[in-house]
Amino acid sequence: MAKCNYVKAVKMKQKINKIEGYDIDLVYLWCDANDPNFQNKKIELSKKINFNLVANDDCRYLDNEELLHSLRSVEKYASWIRNIYIVTYNQCPKWLNINHPKIKIIDHSEIMPKSAIPNFNSNAIEHCIVNIPELSEFFLYANDDMYISDYITPEFFFNKKTGYPIFRYYGYFNTNSLYGKMLKNSSNLALRKFGKKYERWPHHCIDAYRKSDILQCQKIFENEIYNTIHHPFRSENDVQRSIYSNYAMAIKHGHFKKVKKIDSYLPLYKQVINYCLKIYKKDSIYIGADWENITERIIKYRPFLFCINDNEQTTNEDRIRMKNFLDDYYPDKSSFEKISY
Repeated sequence: MAKCNYVKAVKMKQKINKIEGYDIDLVYLWCDANDPNFQNKKIELSKKINFNLVANDDCRYLDNEELLHSLRSVEKYASWIRNIYIVTYNQCPKWLNINHPKIKIIDHSEIMPKSAIPNFNSNAIEHCIVNIPELSEFFLYANDDMYISDYITPEFFFNKKTGYPIFRYYGYFNTNSLYGKMLKNSSNLALRKFGKKYERWPHHCIDAYRKSDILQCQKIFENEIYNTIHHPFRSENDVQRSIYSNYAMAIKHGHFKKVKKIDSYLPLYKQVINYCLKIYKKDSIYIGADWENITERIIKYRPFLFCINDNEQTTNEDRIRMKNFLDDYYPDKSSFEKISY
């Protein structure tokens, strides 16, 4: 098995070296809600502002060493990534090797307006990651609970012929949930400006973007994005980052791809054969941290990417089970970790 993986990695590296002009960075958002300073600032701010209780649930801030395992997956399956930026608020993971040449800690104060800090709204912070100094034109964005589980090349995220991002989606959204309403806000902006309707439900995993397109989009929707940046907690009035994929598609700078059990890029006859034999290979899958069949789903769908999302239903027992799974699935320490901690 080890020899097989080595041969596969060599073949991937040879393929990567043939792609020219791609310096691709990776950006994470991260926080540790167990930090007393973080807790105090969040509590103090929440007393001053009316907010949606779901939007402010502790599950959105808890740290279960997801980032540690995500970085293990990156080093194993996507070693071609140039820089890894970890965006946080006066914090740093205790286990992180900050002397690693690829690792860059970015504080909110470096990329967000002073008037928007402190901020506990991922929608707001995501609009500001484009301000990271020296961020590459082509970059990936991930939450800390997103993982790579097979060897991938830059072509997985950016179309080889056009260089434009591939935006993956599961299906179409409704507006009942808070998340759905935020997606709808982004969709409505694109509809009003370009007359094009984009109501796709993002795949909720690692996404690809071009910095130049984001900057142009922010000029067009300056007021709406400014308002979102100044929402310290999630709000149903937020403009979700899907505005950037909607904008890119409207100006023909992107490619939509629906996530299916069988890769739609395969020749039709191979799709039929794989479907009949139930040989699935999904681009990405979503797993709730409270689900008990994490391993079974990954074995069944053999995804390139997956997300294990902590939510309002997740219990401490669920988090322990998730942590045990991640320890077993990514057992080898990465060079991004301290030798001991």
